[in-house]
Amino acid sequence: MEPLPPSFKALYRLALRATSVSVLHKTNARKNIIKLWRPTFDKVAQFIRVLESRQPSSAVCLRDKRHLDTWQRRMDNTLTFLLSSAQSRSLPHKVVRNISILSGRHRFWVRESYYKGIKQWNPQRPPTAPEYDPKSLLPKDRRAMNLRAKTREGKKVNEQCWNALGEVVRMAEARHNLSLGRHRVKAWVPER
Repeated sequence: MEPLPPSFKALYRLALRATSVSVLHKTNARKNIIKLWRPTFDKVAQFIRVLESRQPSSAVCLRDKRHLDTWQRRMDNTLTFLLSSAQSRSLPHKVVRNISILSGRHRFWVRESYYKGIKQWNPQRPPTAPEYDPKSLLPKDRRAMNLRAKTREGKKVNEQCWNALGEVVRMAEARHNLSLGRHRVKAWVPER
């Protein structure tokens, strides 16, 4: 596998440094923002590898190069946005700070909403342990049924709010021609 172009690596390193400066080198905020932009760079790295494997004169290759140029312009605008966030504590700084907080909260929400009830297998337990007994899907009483319905409704509203926020972010990106990152939801891996 060929290495990625030096210009792409330099852009990624510059984005990492700009991210760190824009959140005043705060560790959690920096990690949250980096986790937002990493999927974007991973996808473009795959795109570059596919682009390099094609014939340079094909029409598809020329179209893909235009897409790559558009992405580079968006990243230039994003770096400008991060620079203005680092230089003053005005609106760009507040946007970056809030994106960082929302990113961390979103990851926590996904972990708690989707992966909370998943349990690990414990080889020390006997096969007849009560943890392995299937639980009834039907609630035992009316109170439990109402509680389950409220919880389900709350999760539905919460998910709709995150979807609406994602839509607002995509509209802001399109209007100002920048990239505010993407979330990557990974498969659940048991903690060791």
